Amino acid sequence: MVFELKCSKCRRKFDLKVNKWRCDCGSPLNLEISEYPKVENFSELIKDGQNIWRYSALLPFKEGVTLGEGLTPVLNKKIAEKEVFFKLEYFSPTGSFKDRGAALGVTRAKEIGVRTIVEDSSGNAGLSYSAYAASANIKARIYVPFDAPIGKRALMRACNAEVVECKTREEASLRAISELKNDEIYVGHTWDPFFLEGMKTEAFEIFEEKIQVDSVIVPTSSGSHLLGIYRGFEDLVKMGFLDEYPEFYAVQAGGITPIYDRIYGEWRGEKGDLADGLRILQPPRLDQILDTIKRTNGDVVVVDNEEIISGMKELYQMGLIVEPTSATAYAALKKIRDVKNPLVPLTGTGIKTVDKIEKIINIPL
Repeated sequence: MVFELKCSKCRRKFDLKVNKWRCDCGSPLNLEISEYPKVENFSELIKDGQNIWRYSALLPFKEGVTLGEGLTPVLNKKIAEKEVFFKLEYFSPTGSFKDRGAALGVTRAKEIGVRTIVEDSSGNAGLSYSAYAASANIKARIYVPFDAPIGKRALMRACNAEVVECKTREEASLRAISELKNDEIYVGHTWDPFFLEGMKTEAFEIFEEKIQVDSVIVPTSSGSHLLGIYRGFEDLVKMGFLDEYPEFYAVQAGGITPIYDRIYGEWRGEKGDLADGLRILQPPRLDQILDTIKRTNGDVVVVDNEEIISGMKELYQMGLIVEPTSATAYAALKKIRDVKNPLVPLTGTGIKTVDKIEKIINIPL
């Protein structure tokens, strides 16, 4: 497996261990594979282990930081005559899918030798990076909007991260970049190509379990989850283990809809601001998200607060304890016609946002 770090626009090439978070031209960097292993069976690429490093033959590092991420359960449910596969990513060590990407991001920081990582986040990514940095004896500074869930902020601090509260999600991103020091590395998941490499292991697990997936419905803000899963299926197609890609559906929350706006024009529906994890107005990889949707014959779906609440209540009745952002994927599923064998990742646990959930659906504690 030969990886190359290249600019997505000008195609400039960089060493894998360079301390850069974007190209000098301002565009996102991509990890591209110029040579795949030649094997007959996917099982030949898997080693023993109970974390994502069991797929190290398909990752840019052969071993790395782990808290036991990956191998999350899949729950099969029959819903409205559809076979739905819920991937329970909230079983991850810090309660969200972001742990897969953080494992790669912190591993890269160790490989480079920096002692401090810097991230901006609405909550889950910040906690993931805080925990993984703590386990690797690396400092973490996390920039968050002031209204990020209190439970997530408290847990970041408990992991000894420095938490910098900002007025908005946009200010958090700008300050994380502008206040970066030379001996630090910015691991922002909205930009980091190594984060995507961690996310692609979700597709490998689906394939390894022999689950027939024809569509993927993903809450989408920066696009790291959608692009990461696509990246995994891309590897499987290029190695000849799959013939085609599933359709990819990006789910956005009303009021912050850059993907929808580019495809269909300005969204004019109701707000979906209960989904606090879907707050990025200008995702750096927007063009890549649009290309993935087009290439796979997918689409973008927007949900509002009423649909999010309805989705949460139905998921709880199934015993699936998710946060509002996670419920957007299920809410979107209910709006999509003719979708086949959908994979619906449930991205984050509701336990970290129980104060918000109490207010949203009026459950007495």
